[in-house]
Amino acid sequence: MDAETFHARRCFAETPSGRIAYVEQGRGPAAVFLHGVPLNGFHWRHVIDAVGDLRRCIALDLMGLGYTEIRPDQDVSFAAQARMLAELCDALDLGPIDLVGNDSGGGIAQLFAAGHPERLRTLTLTNCDTHDNWPPEAVKPIIEAARSGALTEAARLMLADPGFARSAAGLGVAYADPSAPTDEAVRVYLEPLVATPEGSRTCGATGCRSTAHRRWRSSRRSAGCACRRSSCGDWPTSSSTCAGAAGCVIRSPV
Repeated sequence: MDAETFHARRCFAETPSGRIAYVEQGRGPAAVFLHGVPLNGFHWRHVIDAVGDLRRCIALDLMGLGYTEIRPDQDVSFAAQARMLAELCDALDLGPIDLVGNDSGGGIAQLFAAGHPERLRTLTLTNCDTHDNWPPEAVKPIIEAARSGALTEAARLMLADPGFARSAAGLGVAYADPSAPTDEAVRVYLEPLVATPEGSRTCGATGCRSTAHRRWRSSRRSAGCACRRSSCGDWPTSSSTCAGAAGCVIRSPV
């Protein structure tokens, strides 16, 4: 899936949390994909191309990221994102889902699993935030930059120079292979962040990784699970362990 197709297939679901943007492809049981900060649903393009013959794949844009539309005062913490996901499932009448999360999206997936185990068919966690590695050490400088407002300007610089975006000073710090994000992907990920006040606000709200930490620790349920490293084209790898939630099934994605 290229950027043109991604934009053409975009749909919106009206929820109490906002107008949630998502791309849908395939048929079968529903599989929902959660990206990390500061990316959007385009992150999952290779995976949904590969499994669309097996699943109804839904790659959403988290609140304040991508093309999802929210109120200026909307809570965008991990806990709020998990609530939004439940609302999206209701809006799309999904029933039990296969939930897949990467990076900070994996943290949101764990909160959702702990709060709504009855909504899950399976839970897949790729390299993601965990209860005892949160936020990951590599991400802490990015959070501080977000809080200071410097991250919005950094996004503009990365848009102007995709090579810089792939460097250790840009998005490259989160990738096992910093060369993986194409120029096209850099544009799709970062343009929404600087195009609207909501996107710029979210650059400063990534510090909300820490606001739900106590809830995460108290609500997780260990399932003795183990993660496997995965690859799907461009795939951030900020941490490599997972916290099992609600009797989850941990599987390596295609």
